[in-house]
Amino acid sequence: GRKHLGGSNFARPALLYTAGCFLASLHHVSGFASAPKLSGLSLRDNGRSLTARAVCGSSSPLAPHPCAPLIERRYRFEKSRRTLQACQMSMQPSPSKGFNLPSKLRGVLFDMDGTLSDSEALHFQAYRIVFARMLPDHPANPISRDFYNANMAGKTKFISLSALLPEGGNSAEDIEKVATALEDEFSRLAKTDLKPLPGLLGLLDFLSEQGVRCGIVTNAPPTELEFGVDCLGLEGRFEALVPSSECSDAKPHPAPYLEGLRRLDLKSSEAFAVEDSLAGVRSAVDAGLVTIGVTTSRSEQELLDQGAAMTVADFSDAELWSSIRAALDKRS
Repeated sequence: GRKHLGGSNFARPALLYTAGCFLASLHHVSGFASAPKLSGLSLRDNGRSLTARAVCGSSSPLAPHPCAPLIERRYRFEKSRRTLQACQMSMQPSPSKGFNLPSKLRGVLFDMDGTLSDSEALHFQAYRIVFARMLPDHPANPISRDFYNANMAGKTKFISLSALLPEGGNSAEDIEKVATALEDEFSRLAKTDLKPLPGLLGLLDFLSEQGVRCGIVTNAPPTELEFGVDCLGLEGRFEALVPSSECSDAKPHPAPYLEGLRRLDLKSSEAFAVEDSLAGVRSAVDAGLVTIGVTTSRSEQELLDQGAAMTVADFSDAELWSSIRAALDKRS
């Protein structure tokens, strides 16, 4: 740490950081079972930030309480944490530069819509057409791209439509009717306009040659997933197809990506994810995956703010290829 992050300026905060983590975990140890319970522990390092907190259950940090010594340590720990974070942020490069993919790279999990192709643009058109036809009095008409990004992109149709359909017209039957119309309209548009993002086919060929296993993890329904793979000419290129309907929760919950890792028999330290939506990036990051954001529907900063390690416009990005090759070189 001293070598890379500033010598003595880093050493003491790092020591206090470790001590704070130890103190925050005392309540897990059987020998301290009777100690006042600590809550709110959160440790996270996504390459750009490092946070940790241990909050005591006392209503006042200054009130006499058996936990007072730990409270005092907690404040010293928080001060050291902030010092450490400021040191790291001042000396690290931009989040989109110089990141590292897993050194034991064995797999890649891709989102589908907006990641394998710019299909979000077609879904947006489908929503505009279907809402105008079936819900002419909806206040969102004509649907803007900003409204679509905020309310539909990256979400299941059930979640989106449950929130958007008017009261009295949002029964399960109503939602199914509109969802079916959206899928039909998307299919009509996709048959002529859906194309793989630049560089995708070459990347998939390269990963296959290197023995890297690939899967798709999506909030799209199974029928739409199969249609998308077929329409893009990607049959047989993915060992796992994971629609969120087959998982305990949809994105932004990490369950879909955890299921993708399970089906490919991979650990999160052996793979990375590629996503375009905020919900998708959050899902992948919370599953422990280094995540690359694709800027087809969201800005670079929005994706980085959700935890993406870097962003690309498409799969021809030189930094992306360089990082993958570097990871594969370390693997061998």
